Amino acid sequence: MKLSYLALTLALLLSAPLSAQKLLSIDDRAAFLNDSAEANLATRLGNDSLSLTRMIDNRKRCDYWFARLSKTGNDLQLIITDCIDKTAGSKNLGSVIFSATDQEKALLLYYSITEIIRNPYKDVPVAIPGTALQPETLPPIDPGQHRSRYFFAPSSYNLEKGELYYNTLYFFLHDVQYGISNDFSLGMGTSIIGFPFYLTPKVSFPVNEKSSIALGDMLMIGTYGSKFTGNLLYITYTRGNRTSHFTAGGGYLAFGGREISNGFDAPVLNISALGRISDHIYFITENYISFSKQRKTAWNYDYSKGYSTEGSFDLNATFIYNLIGFRFINKSKDVRCWQIGLSFISMIYGEVPSPYNNHNAWSIDGPTGSDVFPIPVIGYARKFSTRY
Repeated sequence: MKLSYLALTLALLLSAPLSAQKLLSIDDRAAFLNDSAEANLATRLGNDSLSLTRMIDNRKRCDYWFARLSKTGNDLQLIITDCIDKTAGSKNLGSVIFSATDQEKALLLYYSITEIIRNPYKDVPVAIPGTALQPETLPPIDPGQHRSRYFFAPSSYNLEKGELYYNTLYFFLHDVQYGISNDFSLGMGTSIIGFPFYLTPKVSFPVNEKSSIALGDMLMIGTYGSKFTGNLLYITYTRGNRTSHFTAGGGYLAFGGREISNGFDAPVLNISALGRISDHIYFITENYISFSKQRKTAWNYDYSKGYSTEGSFDLNATFIYNLIGFRFINKSKDVRCWQIGLSFISMIYGEVPSPYNNHNAWSIDGPTGSDVFPIPVIGYARKFSTRY
């Protein structure tokens, strides 16, 4: 559908000069702008000396206008606020705009933005002496700011282009991820002692509005003279929305190197989920299971003869790691959240083969029974996005 008649109508709004703020940040919660439409919009705004930017310098917040695009029903809603989160203006752009061309999307959005910025606060009520205005309504919470991560495991949703995401567990493990594009991110992390170091590229393939597939890798490297490497290649499937979703994934973990005398490899499965309890509180769980064979050595000492007999065997081992808890999203800045809960480490061994299962006669190196270790878990995450 051609939108030229709308453009002609809105062109009449261009007679007033733009305001002093020369920077504009757009929080596109409706996934409305693709790269082509965004580039076209940036060019049009640039002709009016208004720069479209993804990153915010908080020391100069009042140099910016903050635009938010969201869906209300099937319609696109535009809201523009200033540096103190006061609404400068808003517009309902309808539903037809979603089917427009990239150039038409940029054109109509450009006219809507500049109309508000040229005459901001025109619909804001004026205080009458002796009365008080109603407090400014805060922007709605957006738990989707954290949709790309659970406690540590990734979902199939990706960061948007230019977004930086910081995540820590126990303030011991530190992890950062950066959106190279809307579908590709690159991250890295390490512990506070710098051991080990890892890289995590991930590419996402959106299936529809409710599901996505991702392919990623985690390359681990020993540091400070430690000679070992590890690699986890994985694929995940996520289904749900920005507030509640689950992820199922699988991968193959391989370790080796001089510091690991017996290199090993094993499949790893993961199931994670996020569920909304309230606007600021979310249930979160992350679960891993891995299967492997462990080489065990056994000794049988014959006191009457004064010597020992040695044997070895493979023992099936199942490793289970569960994290369960809650995500608390900051009420004033939803790009921040805390995660608190419990983790459980379980090691379940298979049956020791005969004759080594006679523990009165044989001593076996290492554990062969099942154990569960509960450990409190605390984490913090912060996204450096277009909003802040």
